[in-house]
Amino acid sequence: MKYSQIIFGKDLYDLEYNDIVQFFNEEKEETLNLEFKSYPPQGNHNDKENAVFKAICGLLNSEGGIVVWGAPVETRDAQGNTSAAGALTPFSTTLDRDRLINKVSSVVVSLAIGIRVQKLDDPNGNSIFIIEVEKSNFKPHQFKDKYYIRLDGQTKVAPHYLISAMMKSVDFPVVRGHIRLKNVDLQGNNVILTFRKLLFNTSEFNNDINFFYRIVAIPGVINIGGDAYQGDYTNDSLKIMSHGRPSMSEFRLIIPSNALLARNSEVDIVINFGGEKSPSKVSTYKYSFTNLNLGEVANENIFLVEKNENSLPSDANNKSSDESINELLDF
Repeated sequence: MKYSQIIFGKDLYDLEYNDIVQFFNEEKEETLNLEFKSYPPQGNHNDKENAVFKAICGLLNSEGGIVVWGAPVETRDAQGNTSAAGALTPFSTTLDRDRLINKVSSVVVSLAIGIRVQKLDDPNGNSIFIIEVEKSNFKPHQFKDKYYIRLDGQTKVAPHYLISAMMKSVDFPVVRGHIRLKNVDLQGNNVILTFRKLLFNTSEFNNDINFFYRIVAIPGVINIGGDAYQGDYTNDSLKIMSHGRPSMSEFRLIIPSNALLARNSEVDIVINFGGEKSPSKVSTYKYSFTNLNLGEVANENIFLVEKNENSLPSDANNKSSDESINELLDF
């Protein structure tokens, strides 16, 4: 199924301008396969165009997807998640479907195929573009001498080892890992936090094997299936991670109240995961429980201070290898 049908419920060439208006009536978040590029009045056209080409390059090197050029002005929350809602930002242009595809072909190397474009006009004659990009079978692609890749809702410069793998025609499954706070309880002198863990392979035809995940929490004891682990739990029993068969489970974090107070009511959780075929990734979370609202958690953002999900280890920080090693040893 094409991405336009998955995201908008219609084939790309059946879309109308009002379909996109209605799509953004509610806030939409960027994802691995969906990127927004607004066209505010300020700024240089060439810069805006180049941002679209970079996004296309990243989708070609990843799992493919949709770029909405002329989306509402994007907003980014404290955790770095990008979303958009409200009025579109159509613009006056002489570009049409074929000219835009020809431009992409001239600036993205090697030749990009599997790109479809729909130009939609508003009543005033201004336009937006919906660009559908298929996952490329001829990776890697570059734009302005840089290789880009799409990682959890962001287009980033691809690290060298991924480019090397692409050149050797090694195709990585894309696996995402998330944790969500579901419940806060108090039992005696202990704060009990219940979390849901989800690992999901988004690559439809590419399974991962010999998969592992590790959860590290400070402070507290991790309780899984009645067994206790002092802030560190590793599971390497997932022999296969296939599309449409996520690994989902719950775990509890038991924290003595005095230990929580000693850390200014803050809790840090890290989930590190990867497999034989996919690169190791890390998702990190920092929560604050200064206000201990007990019960089911409908919106974890009331406790969440920082969140950085599905990063490559090289993206997690700018520390040297020695600094990262010492930090791990001191953790």
